[in-house]
Amino acid sequence: MSNKLAKPMANKIVVDDGSKVYTIENKRGKVLGKFEFRPTDANIVKRYEEVVEYYNSYQLPENPSEADMRKAEDDITERISYLIGEDAKETFFSILGAFSPLANGELYMENVLSSIAKVIEKEMNIRTKKVQSRMNKYVAKYHN
Repeated sequence: MSNKLAKPMANKIVVDDGSKVYTIENKRGKVLGKFEFRPTDANIVKRYEEVVEYYNSYQLPENPSEADMRKAEDDITERISYLIGEDAKETFFSILGAFSPLANGELYMENVLSSIAKVIEKEMNIRTKKVQSRMNKYVAKYHN
């Protein structure tokens, strides 16, 4: 028997939640921030569609006041936070206001949404291929 004392096991469970840390950079490569995101969460496409629908159907008053614009920006920011599972005000909208117009005529928040969509699509495609590859190993013997 060893003289070494056994170390007590920690009471924790470690799981792979699919999260990744993404850096937010401008077109010149300057790092503006970072956030943790789970791009292949099975419900993320549904949440993305909900956020896009919310944005597309959002109605501002005919002559919006500054308070109306702040409320709209907060509402949109809250929805994007819901989508990514993190505070979008801290990650994306500390960089630039949601309704800031970009040189291409797009609003900053539209650019954020399309960037998130590209990440979701890329990660889903990569992981779907990996799942298919694993499944093919198991079912290949039934196809021969």
